[in-house]
Amino acid sequence: MAQTDTPHAAGHDSATGARAAAERLHAALDAHLAAVEARESEHDPAVQQAYKELRAAAAEYDVALYTEHDEVTPFDLPDLDGGDDHGAEVISLERLSLVARWDFSVVDPATLTSVAEQAVGESVPDVAVGLAALVAALGHTQIGTPETVVRMGLQPHGFATWVLATDDADPGEDDPAWMADPFAGALPERALCRLESPVEPDDEG
Repeated sequence: MAQTDTPHAAGHDSATGARAAAERLHAALDAHLAAVEARESEHDPAVQQAYKELRAAAAEYDVALYTEHDEVTPFDLPDLDGGDDHGAEVISLERLSLVARWDFSVVDPATLTSVAEQAVGESVPDVAVGLAALVAALGHTQIGTPETVVRMGLQPHGFATWVLATDDADPGEDDPAWMADPFAGALPERALCRLESPVEPDDEG
């Protein structure tokens, strides 16, 4: 799960905290499996309670691992809505938003500018416009691999893509008003699906 920078705890106590969170997660996994194996109905309250406790333990471990060791887990745990007896919020999948962040260093501005101008068929004033032009002309998938962007004069540092449900939008309505604040709904807890692909730095020996 992607995280923002957080000051790291140091020393033996931080490691103990992460270990304790891992042990609580192990126990919650065992309890959840036992509840599922013994359930008596589709909506067994014991299973639902074990599910909530497992989510809480996984979230706690996720935070502890990142805070204390600068590592992440593959868990995607948006908060349950309201905590009432009806469970999680029902989300419409009729209209979805794709939010992507890909970080690069410009290592060869001349190459980036040249490739961008070839793609759009006109001059570009700077590398920022050049990168935007490449995405617009070629699509995200064409610059979605490190091997491709290296040939464009870029060094990739990582890629993150989120899929979110779009609120208050008719599936067939083409209203560009959302462009005034296009990333307003890009909150971690609202992500339906997340793909993070960090690019590991080369070893310096």
